[in-house]
Amino acid sequence: MKNIIIGTAGHVDHGKTLLIKALSGIDTDRLAEEKKRGITIENGFAHIPNEVGYNIGVIDVPGHERFINNMLAGIGGVDFVLFVVAADEGVMPQTKEHFEILQALGIEDGIIVITKKDMVEEDWLEMVVEDVKDYFAGSFLDGKPLFTVSAKTGENIPELKEAIIAKCDREANRLEDPRAFRIPIDRIFSMKGFGTVVTGTLLDGSVRVGEEQVLYPQGTKVKIRGIQTYNESVEEAVAGERTAVNLSDVKTEDLARGDVLAAPGAVTVTNMIDAELRMFRSADRQIKNNSRVHFYVGAKQVLAKVILLDREAAGAGENVYVQFRLEEPVALRRGDRFIVRFYSPIITVGGGIVLDAAPEKHQRNREDVLAHVAVLAGGDLPAIVRSKTGQHRFYREEELGRELGLLPEKMYEVTEAEIAAGRMSRLSDETLLSADRLSFFREYLRKMLEAYHAENPLASGMPKQELLNRIGEGCHIDDERCTQALVRYFLEEGTIADREKDYALAGFTASFTEEQEALKEKIRSMYEKAGVEMLKNEEVYALHSDKRVIQAIQTSLAEEGAIVKVNPSYFISADGWKAAIAAAEKAAAETGSFVLATYRDMLNTSRKYAAELLPALDRAGITHFNGENRTFHG
Repeated sequence: MKNIIIGTAGHVDHGKTLLIKALSGIDTDRLAEEKKRGITIENGFAHIPNEVGYNIGVIDVPGHERFINNMLAGIGGVDFVLFVVAADEGVMPQTKEHFEILQALGIEDGIIVITKKDMVEEDWLEMVVEDVKDYFAGSFLDGKPLFTVSAKTGENIPELKEAIIAKCDREANRLEDPRAFRIPIDRIFSMKGFGTVVTGTLLDGSVRVGEEQVLYPQGTKVKIRGIQTYNESVEEAVAGERTAVNLSDVKTEDLARGDVLAAPGAVTVTNMIDAELRMFRSADRQIKNNSRVHFYVGAKQVLAKVILLDREAAGAGENVYVQFRLEEPVALRRGDRFIVRFYSPIITVGGGIVLDAAPEKHQRNREDVLAHVAVLAGGDLPAIVRSKTGQHRFYREEELGRELGLLPEKMYEVTEAEIAAGRMSRLSDETLLSADRLSFFREYLRKMLEAYHAENPLASGMPKQELLNRIGEGCHIDDERCTQALVRYFLEEGTIADREKDYALAGFTASFTEEQEALKEKIRSMYEKAGVEMLKNEEVYALHSDKRVIQAIQTSLAEEGAIVKVNPSYFISADGWKAAIAAAEKAAAETGSFVLATYRDMLNTSRKYAAELLPALDRAGITHFNGENRTFHG
């Protein structure tokens, strides 16, 4: 089943509503004031019956300049447009404004319809046709089908309908996965016996009766009580359909036009976006940095401040990178199109595309910021992921996927390819970091530890918590889990070493004076002489007034493999450790297991030392204690 949404566009009183009635049999002007004044005020909706079986929805938008905000609430998300120009008037102001709006919204296909042909002479009609063709030359409507019709007499209406149906035979360009479901709400009302009903164009995904969905930006969970498409009750609505949804657990007064009904996580709620803004060629006013504007996205209208990232003002025909700081939250997705109208007087001056739905707050005129935004505008997904993971903010895969509007499997596909190519890494807490960002952290850590080692030449390294704190503060990492994951990464790659209580640069060794080197050799000899009858630390500490010097020597000897740490109180010489292992093997040789007394005898030492050594052998995996006796594992 093809589901197509068609929009209308054109100047007021050029016959859009009458044209839709001729095509569908439906009068989309439902308000008394619309009937009285003979103009469309609110968006109207119809569907075109056809023998092919397509669902063809039509949105009839107002043409009057005073109702452009209503037009904008309805025109987003259409597949193509019927651009209407009246034969008796030709191209008029709202013809031009609607046309520029359509271009800014990224609409790329349509049919040109010249109405009221019954009201003009043939020569005049030919002139209007040529004027219209000239006006649309070089645009998305250049070369598209053009029909001259009369909704009053029905002339060429069947031919136009055939062309519409032919144009509906197209590939869907909407996400159909239910996880992507969203409807920007353009109407809200209450029905007796049903309660709250919202309507809108189902842009992506699908929704079923009985599901729990979310209202944004409120974040309110709601249940789907009922669904209608084209005035028929259905169990499921899918992308490309005009849809009415009956909601439970919410009142009409808690909703506003422009809210979004969507699947959990399908949109981003934000007060700030990065965007590419294209000023209309017809714009006769500049937007200056820090200007307030009316910002329209989906069916939402909010006030916003425009931050021009590389200039002081933007004028007619210019493409500029901007950051919009919105005065209230909106729910949208990267890639959504928007329109901008001047604050006062309220005239349409431009539009564009959302590049980042949740950016950092940027400083102006910075090369790195402009380079990042240019990558976002370029649209290359792997490059965008690299650039996003190279910024100050830390992203986990699922979160970044939501911001980019990607389903989890697509996000995983992109990140796996980038990781395989060495352009990105995934930390143990799922944080993604570009290679450049990771290189920055590596260099920061290296310099920090180098400075610490220089100031503390006898210390085995920087205390672990101090290192975590200093990385967190210096690199602006608020989540210590992320800091810990970063440290684990550098441990695994061998940049730093774990020194039990400290972290040090890999390969770092304490620097000793000649006197301290002599003391080191003395201590080495003492451990070798003691053998399995180990020296307690306090005995060795007595050799120097500063305990830290002895601890540094012990660490150095352990790194050289001359001594082995048994527990916090004892070290043993390397030969003594080998003897301890050999004794355990010998003790287990006859019966397969042994007890402390047997081990003591095999080691030919006192119970005191045997009792210190056996737990160390257990921890090393050389022996195993079951609570009563031990077995040897080597």
